[in-house]
Amino acid sequence: MDIQHYPLPVGVTLRVQSRSGRVHLIAEPRDDVEARGEHLQAMEEDGGATLQVRAGRGSGAITVRCPAGTDVVVGTHSGSVRLEGRFGDVSVTTMSGRIELDAADRADLRTVSADIIIGSCDGDCRASSVGGTISGGHAGAATASTMSGAIRFDHVDGAFRARSVGGSIDAVCGGDGAIKVKTVSGTVRIALPEGTAAEMFCKSVGGRVLCDLPPGADCRIDAVSISGSIQVLAE
Repeated sequence: MDIQHYPLPVGVTLRVQSRSGRVHLIAEPRDDVEARGEHLQAMEEDGGATLQVRAGRGSGAITVRCPAGTDVVVGTHSGSVRLEGRFGDVSVTTMSGRIELDAADRADLRTVSADIIIGSCDGDCRASSVGGTISGGHAGAATASTMSGAIRFDHVDGAFRARSVGGSIDAVCGGDGAIKVKTVSGTVRIALPEGTAAEMFCKSVGGRVLCDLPPGADCRIDAVSISGSIQVLAE
């Protein structure tokens, strides 16, 4: 296994690529990049604004240690992606790999057939999975979509948008932004702080609709389910 070290000037984005191997990024107090893997290749891109590290021959597991707060872009076809520690702006795209993120300033996470797990994201958090579930801790704002999996966020401060075909949608929201959710056969549960007065447009063709909040203009809630129940609760 190769162990390589590369300088990473402040403001440079780190790009990591592996076609079929697991990618593990660790953000920690340091001022360079340490990469471990087979036949590693590295090059500068975009006039030095990006450092790309990839597995040689296109595949193989990679472990990369980088400075805390680094902006990262990760691409893999079939490998899982684990981001441990605190990052800046994060973008991850994988076909069949699970994505796990501890913490970031902003995040855009996309996979086709696996789960996405998010610890915290201070700003906008975007997550998309066709066949997997999306589970989030805290987010400043969140947009999530899945076909057959569930969507759950422990707390979203601002705007929350979610769409699922067959999975449930469950989120605790702060009420500082618009809430718009839609599912075909899944249930919807949205909780907001006690005393929130909302402008609500909730509709379910074949399910029950329960809205605990008084009418008002604190936030707008649009919730639609074809056959599942909808609950808007105060807590």
